Amino acid sequence: MKATVLLAFSLILLNTLLFSQEKNYSVLKRNGLYAEVYLIRHDFSSGWASLNYERSLGEKRRLHFRVGVYPDFKSTVSFPLTISWITTPLCQHHVEFGIGAVYRVEHYIDPYGYTEREWFHDMPAVMIPLMYRYQKAAGFYARAGVNLFVSWPTILSPSVSAGCRF
Repeated sequence: MKATVLLAFSLILLNTLLFSQEKNYSVLKRNGLYAEVYLIRHDFSSGWASLNYERSLGEKRRLHFRVGVYPDFKSTVSFPLTISWITTPLCQHHVEFGIGAVYRVEHYIDPYGYTEREWFHDMPAVMIPLMYRYQKAAGFYARAGVNLFVSWPTILSPSVSAGCRF
């Protein structure tokens, strides 16, 4: 009985020593800059593309914070803010999902003079991204998927992104 227990313990220990690896998350770059193109336009902004900065948080770099700028080059600038989680950060293929909000600043001059306000600030949508991400430890990365914008009306907007991690 003692020999069987000793043999089982030795095999488990040997298996752990042979097949376990030390995972080095420090090779993953923390910062990212990317452009995102929306294939369906939202009602709260008539722009088609956003420029975004992303920062990885945590030791395993699974949590990502994003802030972007999304202008329509007429009167509105929107700022998407999201917190996303990615799967298997050391691999090249990921699933990304998260939640966030869109903050909008609009410049409007009423031609009839009913309001004296020229700048309007609001948060028109909650943003829920669900993406496929191809990413190496550094350099080029790409994203593709859908963003659900919970607003009036709620819209499912496919998007494609490309950028660089540094």
